[in-house]
Order: sequence, then structure tokens, then C-alpha cells
Amino acid sequence: MGIESDQLVYDYLSRVGDLAQQQQLSSGARMRLVSTLRGEIDRRRTTEGADSPAAVRRIIGRLGSPDELVAAAARSADGTVPLPSAGTGAGGGEP
Repeated sequence: MGIESDQLVYDYLSRVGDLAQQQQLSSGARMRLVSTLRGEIDRRRTTEGADSPAAVRRIIGRLGSPDELVAAAARSADGTVPLPSAGTGAGGGEP
């Protein structure tokens, strides 16, 4: 996996974590949210053979913005969010 692609994932997950903390999600909910997103991004990168920065941006875009994900997690009782299937997504395109 490329360094630039990994940095995109790191920046995205860091933003999610920062927003989740600002929204006062519990530490457990924040860890679950970031861990779930990390696992889903890794799974999609492997399944789609997505190693280029553009491919990673598409994956992240389909998951949704950090703001959308944290808002959904804040509304749920346990901090989880439903993730779109690999073919659909909140963003639908590149950020």
C-alpha cells in the first residue's frame, strides 16, 4: 500500500476521531467508529485492489464525510453507523 494512500486514510480517520471527540462521543464509541471505518476501508482497498490515492479517495467518498458519519454515530445509542455497500455511498464521488 502506498504512503500517500495510507496518509489519506490516516487523515480521514483522524478527522473522524477529532469530530467524535468534539461531539462528546464516549471513548468506546469513538474507538468503535474509527475501528469500523478502518476495517471497512482496508477491506474495500483489498477487494477493489485500490492502492492509488484516487482509488482511496473514491472509497472514502463513498463512506461519507467525517461530519456525516459522526452525526450518525451521535444519533445512535452505541456510536455505530450503518455503512453503505461498496457500490453505493453518501458521497457518490471523489471529495
